[in-house]
Amino acid sequence: MRKIRFAQASVSMIHANSYRDTLMLLPDEVELVGFYDPDPESVRKNLKADAQHVPFYPTLAALLAEAKPDVVMVSTYLKDMPSWMLQVAEAGVNVWADKPFAIHSSHLLPVAEAVKRNKLHFSCGYSWRFHPISQLIKESYDAGLLGKPYSIEFRFLTSSVARRNPNTWYMKRAEAGGGILNWLGCHWFDLMRYITSSEVSKVSAIEANVSGQPIDVEDAAAVSLQFANGMIGSLHAGYFTSGDGEVSFGLRGSEGWAKWEEAEKSVTIKSTHPDWASAPKRTFQMPTAEVGGYGAEGRALILQLAAAIRGEGSSGYTVEDAIRSLQIIEAAHESARTGQTMTL
Repeated sequence: MRKIRFAQASVSMIHANSYRDTLMLLPDEVELVGFYDPDPESVRKNLKADAQHVPFYPTLAALLAEAKPDVVMVSTYLKDMPSWMLQVAEAGVNVWADKPFAIHSSHLLPVAEAVKRNKLHFSCGYSWRFHPISQLIKESYDAGLLGKPYSIEFRFLTSSVARRNPNTWYMKRAEAGGGILNWLGCHWFDLMRYITSSEVSKVSAIEANVSGQPIDVEDAAAVSLQFANGMIGSLHAGYFTSGDGEVSFGLRGSEGWAKWEEAEKSVTIKSTHPDWASAPKRTFQMPTAEVGGYGAEGRALILQLAAAIRGEGSSGYTVEDAIRSLQIIEAAHESARTGQTMTL
């Protein structure tokens, strides 16, 4: 089996450290062949021993030309992400991009065109698609166990702005595009689309700064959605807690429902479908494996990308997935600003 040659553009930003740890746990499948970072001396000393041998290159162009990677993982400030991704794609190299990708979705359009034109694979940091419960809910939905979809919802609560530092760059609209919806809500919009294979058609939102911290982005949001398949949806998100968090999910249809409380490591599914007549309500305990780096989901994501580059199926993502999540978020911002429902 050919090892896939990975490189990293920006070594310590966003989730670069964790995904590098994931790469180092897969020595039979991948090889880390090079780094580019605008400030190599600052980040070099923070590398773990297993990555100290990997060479730094003075420019992204040099990394692409000399390290000859199969794929570059881009994790940097959002103002630079699209241009770096585009440079990688124009060099004919596959792209992995950290979420949330860009300050605005329009900045990704040239990347999508270059990836398509050069017949490249794209993958990204939406690792929740690979959670075993996400996979089970999608399989149940696709099998028709829930029937015609009626509603889908996520509730996501996480540590407060004060604990995260209100001065960090992703609390600034000019650098991040928005607040909790851009930084973390993007995961849940992507997962709703993925599980139901349906696009959002309308968005209505209320956003607020409930903490009163000196930030110019939302730290709380309530977003209502309508999907092309007729289903309605919602996301309730906030930087609220003292350090703990909450991820709750519900999906309901004409023949059943699925409920997932992430903290309980389980999902309950109920179905009136004939195939489940013997046990219409079932609970699945699914604690994920203890895996270093970005966890079991990150490992699965990287392995699928590596397989796709070898010619074994799809990476599971397109640049359009990144664009669409941002378009939903941008519609939410505009709805909150104007008080109007936005149509996508």
